[in-house]
Amino acid sequence: MPDPRVVRRPFVAFFFCLLVSLGGFTPARAVDNPVYDAAVAEAKANAANPGPWIVTDLKVVTGPGSGDGNTYVDGKLVAATFTKSSYYTSAYPGKVMSVYGSPTSSASWVTIGGELKSSWSRLGVTAADVKLATSQAVGMSDGNSNDTIVEMLVAPTLESIQRPTKDPSIATQPTSLGSAAAFVQPAGMSDAAFANFTAYYTAWEASAYGADNFPWTQLGYTYRWGHGDTLADIRGLSEFILPGSSKYTVYAVYSLTSYLYTAGNGSGDFAVTGNLDTLWAGRNFQPRGDTVRIDAGATVSGGQGLLISSPGYTVTNNGTITGSTAAKFGLSGTEDVAVLFLGQLPGPGTLAAPFGSGNTLVNTGTIASPGTAVEADAGDTAILNAGTLSGGSYAVRTAGGNDRLEVRGGTVSGRVDLGDGLDSLTATGASTLAFALSPLGLSPDPVQNVESVRLGGDTTLALTFDASGYVASGQRYTIVRAGNLSAPESGLAVTSNLPMVRFVAASDGAGLTVTGLRDLGWYTRSAANPSLGAALDSITTTVNPAMEGLIGLLDQSGDPAGYTARLLPGPQTRAMVLAVDGASAFGSAFAARMRGLRGAGTTAGALAPAGFLQQDLGLPDLADLGQAAASGRAAFSPTPVQAALPAAAAADTASPAALPALAGEGSIEAFASVYGAKGLGVSSGNAPGYDSSLTGAMGGWGCVWFRAFAWALSAATLGRGPISMPAGDRATTTSGGLGRIWPWILPLTPWTPWLLMARTGWRPSGRCGTRRPRARPPWASGWATCGPPARSISGRLLWPSRSWKGSMCVLIAPPTANPGPARPIWISRPPTARP
Repeated sequence: MPDPRVVRRPFVAFFFCLLVSLGGFTPARAVDNPVYDAAVAEAKANAANPGPWIVTDLKVVTGPGSGDGNTYVDGKLVAATFTKSSYYTSAYPGKVMSVYGSPTSSASWVTIGGELKSSWSRLGVTAADVKLATSQAVGMSDGNSNDTIVEMLVAPTLESIQRPTKDPSIATQPTSLGSAAAFVQPAGMSDAAFANFTAYYTAWEASAYGADNFPWTQLGYTYRWGHGDTLADIRGLSEFILPGSSKYTVYAVYSLTSYLYTAGNGSGDFAVTGNLDTLWAGRNFQPRGDTVRIDAGATVSGGQGLLISSPGYTVTNNGTITGSTAAKFGLSGTEDVAVLFLGQLPGPGTLAAPFGSGNTLVNTGTIASPGTAVEADAGDTAILNAGTLSGGSYAVRTAGGNDRLEVRGGTVSGRVDLGDGLDSLTATGASTLAFALSPLGLSPDPVQNVESVRLGGDTTLALTFDASGYVASGQRYTIVRAGNLSAPESGLAVTSNLPMVRFVAASDGAGLTVTGLRDLGWYTRSAANPSLGAALDSITTTVNPAMEGLIGLLDQSGDPAGYTARLLPGPQTRAMVLAVDGASAFGSAFAARMRGLRGAGTTAGALAPAGFLQQDLGLPDLADLGQAAASGRAAFSPTPVQAALPAAAAADTASPAALPALAGEGSIEAFASVYGAKGLGVSSGNAPGYDSSLTGAMGGWGCVWFRAFAWALSAATLGRGPISMPAGDRATTTSGGLGRIWPWILPLTPWTPWLLMARTGWRPSGRCGTRRPRARPPWASGWATCGPPARSISGRLLWPSRSWKGSMCVLIAPPTANPGPARPIWISRPPTARP
């Protein structure tokens, strides 16, 4: 296995030089926060008139053994700063670092003596408000992105740490305070250090109340904004600065919320009693410690989860660790791992105390992740589970080492891979091993790289199958292969999400398998139709690739009666046929009239037949739809209404020779037709029924000029009833002819009209029959789509301009079964714009 230090801890030298100007307490400018802006103005005013705001009990630094209340390690003072974790991705306890910049222009702002944690305790700060409370306590705006507390070891001298007042002394209370005071050089401070300090102080004073927008008191304590404006309200923490370029040693690194649950001062022991988002522990973060405890009722979520960097830790979870997690401390590949044991050994030069050799997790609560619940990258790992371990990818995943997973009456849900080494899996008590499998047997073994397996008699296998196919009778699945496997002779209990399949577990001493046995009468008993159910049961006796998807979906449906009902012929078919064919007959009759009047056929100037489903019936009209009610299909045949219509050319003759016959019919003609039908369907299962009552009428009129063709034809129907009509097409036009016409019926309490109308182009020059025709009929030049409608209307018929030739208008409204905006008016015309 690759060294995880190489894989997961890239060297980031860039952050070494950004520590102070971006870290520490130096703020980003507040964004749209009038409370903070007011605090900056008040701090400036207080500094100009410091008398009422001076305190005399600021923290002092008098050295180790002096009783000043501070913590010292190897003679150095422990200070703390609120900063960003990204500045410390290559840090560790014992690493010597430098404050960014020069001492005349940069500094890192810190607090000492555990004052930050004391203020949290006094104010009752919790994980929910710790970010805001910390920002307020150190005088930073709430728009900062800091997420880390870093503890530093600093030499307790005026060369390394100073008080940001006109008197920078650290061993005594300052004597010169406020913006109008004079600078005072303390005893023991070199001239060079004092000169650098005054230069920085002067530059910072100019920017703090300007571009940096920082409520600097100049009185030795931070301005705690957002709580009022009395001295008790605004007094924050005793503050100090580390000059630019000065040296310090990293002592400990903590995520902000985890600092609530540790003693700090280098301690890596955590007792989490409330909520938490991120916890970093181990010798890469703190010099000592070996326990992390999540108490019952505590929750870890919304951050990075738990990262244990070094071996020797015991993590005890009695609470809940859940949800998606971000990459831990900038380490790639650590997303969505709830608990990660990194297994890294401390390098040379660290302050690490002695530590153990393995990783231990004791879980009585819940650890759940969409990725991996528990991962160990190195070291011997023991996982003792009496709660729930659940991972979308893995419940447990380890690498090298001799690892063991003991399920002590708990649940492990997700794959288990214990990696290299001599590894074991033991289940005792009422334990559950839950795995997701492919029904086709394509899943890898859910338990891998385990040399020894011991399963007790109360162990249950809980299997979940996806819908990629179905479990055929006799399909076998391997759960685990092991060199040494012990399972009860009576077998294990097996449950699944498929009630129609019974699973039997079997062990041969080296592997554990389960076999699926289908109940071949289950669909017969459960389907909406026993005959269909019997057919489905028959199909499932063998793996039928053509039916895998269907049976898989039915197996997963949870509603076999309702879903199989959808496979049956619908009881509403006859009503739908009546509705569809009735409308189709009207469309076909209209299209036939158009074709006959224009000169039917396939010549360039002719209109192509148009109608519902492109039916081409010559000159049909509505037959007795009572026949349709009996047969289930509408019959089309000539009716007496045909006698009222002008003669038309046959479908296969497109000769203009038919036109004189039309002209001889008379100057004004008309026709009409009516129909009626009723359909009734009964609902069954999830299949809806349809109850329809349809009536309609169709009529037309025409005016013919001598030796010229001009005809206007309108058709109207009136329909009633909740009829579901196909909604695949709409009335459209295409180059070379009129497109399909798909009638729509829209119940409007309860009647809705729809109109079809067409007319050819003509040159109006007098009364009917008084003018000679054009030398060339306008329709002979072909048809083209005119583009967008002349006007968008709703509920009206749009008449095109007289200058257009052979135009057609269709008014369409959508049915209630397909709600949406009203369809537009479509217009087609010949390419010539004027006669």
